[in-house]
Amino acid sequence: MDSLLDSMISFAATGEIGPFRLGMPGREADLLLGGGTALGAPAAVRTAEDGDAGVKDGSLEVWAGPDGLVHLLGFDAVDTAGRFAAPSRAGTAGRGATGSTEATEVIEAPTREAVLDGLRRTGCRWRDDDALTFDDQLAVRTQAGVSAVFSRPRPPADGWVLASLYRSADRR
Repeated sequence: MDSLLDSMISFAATGEIGPFRLGMPGREADLLLGGGTALGAPAAVRTAEDGDAGVKDGSLEVWAGPDGLVHLLGFDAVDTAGRFAAPSRAGTAGRGATGSTEATEVIEAPTREAVLDGLRRTGCRWRDDDALTFDDQLAVRTQAGVSAVFSRPRPPADGWVLASLYRSADRR
């Protein structure tokens, strides 16, 4: 992988972002992100009332539940223009984790066609995701359980662009 888009396609196809995976201990994810995040809080210290602990580094999102385990991974746009950015907080560890070779890599929102073409190249199957498709949003769900959500580009134009990619332990 040498680009953020490649890393995003790999995640959609595999359900993992480099070493980040669902069910991994939050403290492991914390270390991959350079330490000091709420993900690293011992599960014994956190309660259900505390809720989830999440970190967003560039477009990378990692969330752990009160049990201390990662239960959501994804990529989300970093601004209202819909751009995506490689992680920067974790330095080279974070770039290696997502596959991006550039700490400051920022890309325009990929088109739906670009994402689906990438999935085809990897041999990944997908289907329409009716639960996340409505009015101004389309979604597909990959064989790895990743939901790719597409919205209309800003400013309004023809076609669809990627808004987010997520995989959640709560949604099988």
